[in-house]
Parts: sequence; C-alpha cells; structure tokens
Amino acid sequence: MRIVYLSTDFGIPIHGSKGASVHVRELSRALLSLGHEVRIISPRRGGAAPAGFGVPVHEVPLDIRDRTTCKLLRADPEAGEGVARETRSLLYTSSLPCRILPELHAFAPDVLYERYSLLGTAGGALATALRIPHLLEVNAPLSLEQAAHRQLAYKEVARQMERTVLRSADHLFAVSGELARWLVDEGADPASMTVLPNGVDVDRFDAGRKERENMRKALGIGGQFTVGFVGTLKAWHGTATFLRAASVLYARGIRPHILIVGDGPERAMLERLAMREGLADATTFTGAVPHERIPAYVAAMDCAVVPYDASEGFYFSPLKLFEYMAAGKAVVAADIGQISGCVRHGATGLLYPPGDEGTLADAIATVMADPALLASLGRAAREYVGEHHTWLGNARSVVNTARRLPHALMGVA
Repeated sequence: MRIVYLSTDFGIPIHGSKGASVHVRELSRALLSLGHEVRIISPRRGGAAPAGFGVPVHEVPLDIRDRTTCKLLRADPEAGEGVARETRSLLYTSSLPCRILPELHAFAPDVLYERYSLLGTAGGALATALRIPHLLEVNAPLSLEQAAHRQLAYKEVARQMERTVLRSADHLFAVSGELARWLVDEGADPASMTVLPNGVDVDRFDAGRKERENMRKALGIGGQFTVGFVGTLKAWHGTATFLRAASVLYARGIRPHILIVGDGPERAMLERLAMREGLADATTFTGAVPHERIPAYVAAMDCAVVPYDASEGFYFSPLKLFEYMAAGKAVVAADIGQISGCVRHGATGLLYPPGDEGTLADAIATVMADPALLASLGRAAREYVGEHHTWLGNARSVVNTARRLPHALMGVA
C-alpha cells in the first residue's frame, strides 16, 4: 500500500525531539517496516534525519509571497503574532493541494493519513482530488487547547473549520477515550472512529538497558536509587509536584536522586523550586535530549513518574508512560484519564491521586523499600505494553482500517 502521511503543523518538525515529532516518525517507520511505501509531507523537515529513520520527508515550505504577508502581519500592532500564525496556517493549507497534487498523482497513493492540525483543511481536499480515503489522527481538541493555553485570533473560524474537518474525514483515530467523546460531541460518527493511543518500540527501549551503567556513570548518579521524569517541561505535566514529592521524601530521610530529562518553558522555575526545597544537589536537569538517546536515559532510572496534576477532560496519551513501561521500569503515575486504564495499581505500576505530592512520595518510598515489587512491576509493565501499545500494532490498525473503507484502492498487501 502507498501511504501519504500529511502533517501541516509548523510546530511539528518531523526530525525534531518533541513528542508529536516522535509520534509521526514512529508510526511512519512502523508502516514502512510492514512493507508499505510511505511518504511524509510537512512544512518543516527539522534538520537531518535521526539515525535509523529512513522514511522520505518532502518539505513543502510556506510560499515566499505568503511569508512576506505573515511577516507584515507580525509587525503590525493591530495584528501581531497570533493573527500572523493563524493566517500562515490558512494560507498554507489552502495553497498546498495545488502545489503538491502533481507529485502525489505520480506517487499514486492508496490512502492519505493526516495528523490533524488547527485550521488544516488540506488533507480532505487532497484525498478528494486523489479519490482515496482520508484517515485523520486527532491528538487534542486543538481549537479549545489553543484558546486556553495560547491565543486564538480567529476563534469562530477555527471552531467551524474544525467541525467540518472532523465530520468529513473517512475515519478518525483518537488517542484517548476522552478525546473520542469530545469528537462525538463535535458531531463525529462514533462508527467511523477508533481509539488508538500512543505506542512504543519495545525492542529499542529493551536494548537501552545495555547502556544503563555507562549512562549512570556519565550522569554521576553512582549507586543512588534514581527516580526520573521524561518530557517537555510544561506546567500541565506536573513536574513541580514531582519535585515537591521529592522534598517530602527528603524530609523523611529518604534520599533518591532526581533525574529530569527534557527542556521547556518551566525549566527555570523548576530549577528554582529544586533550590528552594534543598534538592539542587540531588537533582539532575539534562536539558533537551534527542529521542534516539531517551532509552539510555530511561535505563538509568530505577523508578519513573508520570506526575500529571488534576485537570478536567484529561485527553492526553502520554508517550513517556509507554516508554517507561517498555524499558521495564516501575511506574508511579497519576490516576487520571487514559493512564488509569493502562496502569493497574499494584500490578503494572502504582497509581496516586493527581496533584497529591504526599501520596506520590509514599508510592516512591514503597518501591524504594521493596526491590521485589520494583522488579515485578517493571516486568509486568513491559509485558503489558508489548501486548497492547506498540507502534507496529498501531500501524496494523491503520492499515486494516484503510482496507475496510469502501473506496480504498489497495496496492501492496
């Protein structure tokens, strides 16, 4: 089967290190490994391809005239960054089909798979022109997320376009049950929808275990019990709660090393918090790490945390959770959203009430004091994720869905 993988979000460099970039690469790599021909189209390649990533990426940048328009809008005090950013998306998605249709006709794809982006209508237009199925992956309620956490200049336009895109795709893939419920509320057909959480390459994280001792030596951890976190340092990830829980442990005389892998807007605040709580010497902030090195960093941990705080309508599918589990780590996670369905308390990890630093501290102390529990949780976690949450499994689900669609034109089996 020939598959076009479309991502029109300027904030997702395909070769980048953020979770969305990893998702695009890993799913496309899995599709390729199943014998399908895959071509990614994106406005941003994001530098050189990571080692081992061989899926072709066709970078289609914003047209130079449209770049000039956006530059003028950005400089206009009556418009500004928000208007410029959303106008860029509108200009890009409206012009992209005619710019790449000749190439896609030559490629003759059997299906178009798109990662949904705000104000993105190109996928549906291309699929219609090519007369192939349009499969749409939805990772967040983007118009609501943009309005809540950033700035949304064209609120009504964004909402109306979002509803149109979500209702017109041939099939939707939602990364969580909460997100699927939101899609139904927006008018999407539940019969044309699959809940498909994030996945993981279990073999790659298993192989990372060989690098444990070298990584611990490089980090200066020595023989200390190490509790770690991987992710972008943003407020909703709950990393501050993790540090406050560590402070509770230290007050009790329990002294793990804290390893925080990643970077983001909260880093300076978190470093100040570690200083205030007396954890500066006990905490390692690595900064941004290429995803291909993450298995070694996770291997250096003894226990890993998913410390989301309480929030209404939690719709995330945390990539870090599946990566910890694939590495065979004992996971301590907030009991919220999709996490609650993936982690069985006492079997594949430990759950605690989101935002409760005292109970989080208790859970970490429990696994620190019980090596047998630490090992059994890690083994069960790896077995569970290998059966239920792999990128290969996700790729098979995508392909099987495409084959069932009535107007799919099947190529390679």
